[in-house]
Amino acid sequence: MKIILKILKISLILSAGFFDIIWAETLNPFEVDFPPKKRLTFEDFELLQQMIRQKDLYALIDSIYPKNWSYPKEDLYLRCSAFLKQTMIDRQKGLFPVVELLDGEEDSKNCVVMACSLDKKYPELLKSLVGAIREVGYKGAIYYRIGGFPNPSGEEIRYAAVPYAMKMFMIQEAYSIGFEQILWLDCSAWPLKSLDYCFDQIEREGCIVQWGRPNSKLILPQTRAILENFSKVQMDKIPHVAGWLLGFKMTEPYVKKIFEDFYVLARKGTPFLSITPEEAVLSALMAQHGPKLKPHVNLMLAANEKDAKLMEAHKKSVKFIIRHH
Repeated sequence: MKIILKILKISLILSAGFFDIIWAETLNPFEVDFPPKKRLTFEDFELLQQMIRQKDLYALIDSIYPKNWSYPKEDLYLRCSAFLKQTMIDRQKGLFPVVELLDGEEDSKNCVVMACSLDKKYPELLKSLVGAIREVGYKGAIYYRIGGFPNPSGEEIRYAAVPYAMKMFMIQEAYSIGFEQILWLDCSAWPLKSLDYCFDQIEREGCIVQWGRPNSKLILPQTRAILENFSKVQMDKIPHVAGWLLGFKMTEPYVKKIFEDFYVLARKGTPFLSITPEEAVLSALMAQHGPKLKPHVNLMLAANEKDAKLMEAHKKSVKFIIRHH
């Protein structure tokens, strides 16, 4: 283990030429040695959950953490290890994975997807979001998971610990069952307006994401070097893509490239070592393959349902609020 950590430390610090090759061949710190398998039983999820929970990233984080970095080491550890303690199944508490496809209008290729673990109040948030989506008039399909893990190709379960990779895996799973225009929403989201705007953007542009100013300070210097070497973009000069809303037209050629490369980076694992794991990866890939991102007016505001900001959101015709969770 010490040898592996030493190789990872060296290869994360150096990101070009020969040393990039070393990095590319190092062990993915998130990967579990689970045989590829599409149909998973409750026993499979129990075994997978046990294998993931045996992982500990602290020694790796400690070995690569830069001195005087802008974010505390503990914050980095918590973000990178967010999926190590996920509950996929808990027989003792009577909690089992749920997969639900709620049909929409006939012949519709639109689908809203969401997923969460069985932890905390995530299932409650997700179920309330399903109702809210219908209340604003959305008539397309809704596909969600509570517990378990999306596994469209049978390979994804090996990367179930890669932080927040589940979002893109869930979109890919919806595509594999026949949907083409797919919108991921974090279960903390709450729509105030129709989803027509989102799906119109997906159909017209091929995607919809929320983005802001470059925020490369959230990314470990070593991880930034890896992403820049892979994507050939400068992280401090590209828009930072948020992960709470991700919409894609899966038949678009550039979208296919984004997903192909996302899987490549998930297999490597190390590009997800940052405060914003999936957002840093998606920012690089959107800049590399995607169109120039256009601004969205009043797309989101952080607020509770009973918060004073909710009134502000309504006045400004904000499309979503993000609930505290």
